Amino acid sequence: MVNGYRAAIQGQVQGLGFRPYVYRLAGALGLKGFVRNSVRGVEVLVQGRLAGRFLKELRQAPPPLAAITSFHITRVRTRQYRGFSIRPSGAERGGGVDVLPDLAVCRDCRREIANPRDHRYGYAFTNCTQCGPRYTIIERLPYDRPNTTMAGFRMCPLCRREYADPEDRRHHAQPVACPHCGPELSLLPANSQLSPLDAVTQALLDGRVVAIKSLGGFQLACDATNDRSVRRLRRRKHRPAKPFALMCESVAAARRFCRVSAAAEAALRSAAAPIVLLPKSLRPTLRVSASVAPDNPYFGVMLPYTPLHALLFDRLRDATGAPAVLVMTSANRKEDPIAADDKNLSASLAGVYDLVLTHNRPIANRCDDSVAMVGSPEPLVLVRRARGYAPQPLRLGRVFHVKHPVLAVGGELKNVFALARHNSAYLSPHIGTVATDAGEKFWLETLDRYTAWTGIRPQVIATDLHPDYASTRLAERLSRALRVPLVRVQHHCAHILSVMAEHDLRGPVLGIAFDGTGYGTDGAIWGGEFLLVDDNANWWRVGHLGYLTLTSAGEEVANPDRVRREYLAQQGDTVALLPQGLPGPGPRRIGGRRACPANLLTSSAGRLFDAVAAMTGACRSASFDGQAPIALEAQADRSERGNWYTDELLDLSVSPAQLRPRPLLARVAGETARGTAPAKVAARFHNTLSLATLELANVLCARYRVSAVCLSGGSFQNSLLRDSLAHGLRSRGRNVFTNRTVPPNDGGIAYGQVAACACAQRPLRHD
Repeated sequence: MVNGYRAAIQGQVQGLGFRPYVYRLAGALGLKGFVRNSVRGVEVLVQGRLAGRFLKELRQAPPPLAAITSFHITRVRTRQYRGFSIRPSGAERGGGVDVLPDLAVCRDCRREIANPRDHRYGYAFTNCTQCGPRYTIIERLPYDRPNTTMAGFRMCPLCRREYADPEDRRHHAQPVACPHCGPELSLLPANSQLSPLDAVTQALLDGRVVAIKSLGGFQLACDATNDRSVRRLRRRKHRPAKPFALMCESVAAARRFCRVSAAAEAALRSAAAPIVLLPKSLRPTLRVSASVAPDNPYFGVMLPYTPLHALLFDRLRDATGAPAVLVMTSANRKEDPIAADDKNLSASLAGVYDLVLTHNRPIANRCDDSVAMVGSPEPLVLVRRARGYAPQPLRLGRVFHVKHPVLAVGGELKNVFALARHNSAYLSPHIGTVATDAGEKFWLETLDRYTAWTGIRPQVIATDLHPDYASTRLAERLSRALRVPLVRVQHHCAHILSVMAEHDLRGPVLGIAFDGTGYGTDGAIWGGEFLLVDDNANWWRVGHLGYLTLTSAGEEVANPDRVRREYLAQQGDTVALLPQGLPGPGPRRIGGRRACPANLLTSSAGRLFDAVAAMTGACRSASFDGQAPIALEAQADRSERGNWYTDELLDLSVSPAQLRPRPLLARVAGETARGTAPAKVAARFHNTLSLATLELANVLCARYRVSAVCLSGGSFQNSLLRDSLAHGLRSRGRNVFTNRTVPPNDGGIAYGQVAACACAQRPLRHD
């Protein structure tokens, strides 16, 4: 028996070459012992004179993709080992492993598939420990091949040698495969004359629509430079205006039709490889169809993140001699999850595509593409957190340490749930909506996987305050089934708490939450809120956008022209804002089912943008959430510096203070009637709203002695509003914080709900 050390390491430590790294480090220092995976992470036992140095180096300089959250060392006496080995994984029960997200194809693998002398030349499923599928193929932990959807593919002798060689970059790469033993592509319907890739290449060049099975589900692809093809896809998918994502072969190709900053380039080239919203080029040298992103200042662009995508773009360039740009959008009907197998694709999207490029590696966990934007001067901001990021946990600091495990259900649309324990919050990938049977099923399936992997058993469930959200009803059912308490968190409070949790901020802060809809404590639909959050996470509504009445104010996708008509009809109204017969605080019941009244007061910033977009002609009819505000931002002349700000926009004599929308609407209507250019009107509206928000924020910061301001809510995806307001606040000496790692839209609500529960030992109070 000799002395040694046992290290229990938790975090993102499986599926990225951690054990081979440990093996090589131990060998270099002449140490003995072993390393193995477990459901809790990685276990290392080490013996030898330099064991202390080994543990210090491993802790301070782990492999590049690793993220260690716990490194616990104990001294032990064990039998003496003859050497250092990688042992088979342990089978004990528990939780502590962070499942790795899918990683974009690395440079080494891309070189191999492009090299005619390499045996993986042209192979669409090439990967190593630094890239390839992870989350989407894992069925159980620990992360070993028998526990993934690669279990049915028996490695050939060459792949097995690479897999077993600690010096090889494919050592214990669980999805390792080659053309002799791995997954294969196939075409539906089959084409005996051409290979699947050649047939798809020809189809895309012919203007046809192709369904392609990617990492986390199917994508619908067509030639983005072919306007007829893009419009055909829109018509078939019943998607009249919502932007399509694009994929192009390189950053150089993206620069031919977009403006690409250094930060955007870094995001495009990262292992996560999200869709990045890039400003459209004013002088493009590669023509992309105007139907891809109509009335939108951005194109959503990503680079090939799988070998399959890379091979397809190589084929397209060989065929045309020029870089290709493809629409690459999720294969799903509106509100449904992404299709992940041939049967589901055929059942839900028959008639949308002309042919299918599929393969025989099953998808265990569906996962859509992530979307990000680059602010100025802010770094990358996630708009949708999915592939490349989920299920990697977000760390919670001391302020929001979770004492009792929490399940945060999230919001109604753009849904993401969160499981949290101690200092970790595990956010699901983008779910979409739980208001459909398919959406709820997807939500529950994903939750089952997360609870199995993390070992988290919720003792608290958090949900939105809105009584009639499908997510609220789901939370109520789960609360009863699990017999755990339910915490209801006001929507905009959750938005602000999500920023505070990201930055581990202790109050007091002033939170500004601008979005479309959120149920208020007075029964109104909120959406233009100024909230004071103190150092105990109690909150007060200290200001808001003034109320207007609106038919069906709670609708997620409003009719901009109807909003315009109803808002303008109230311009001459001098009586009290609260109309006769409006229900008081709380929801009313219809047939025993809780529901929001049809006519409500609303302070929604999103609806204000809708009305102005209709008035300027930017957008009079919307088919997706945010369409009108996006069109209004695109319409605005960014060189215009004029504004209509006057003191009449603020009412500081009431509590909460108000930013009055009526004078602003009157100015927009007057300028439009006088024939002022719509681009100038749109810009002056943005400038005025930003300046009025800034002035009210400064008054409230001074009144409550606050220096930190948090911005959140879907309206702050508008870079013109966000950047102008943030710059103004900083110039007045305020510290400004925004969402970065969780979306500012409702995709970040669950994270804020977790933060609320972390403070629930001191119950949240609101006025």
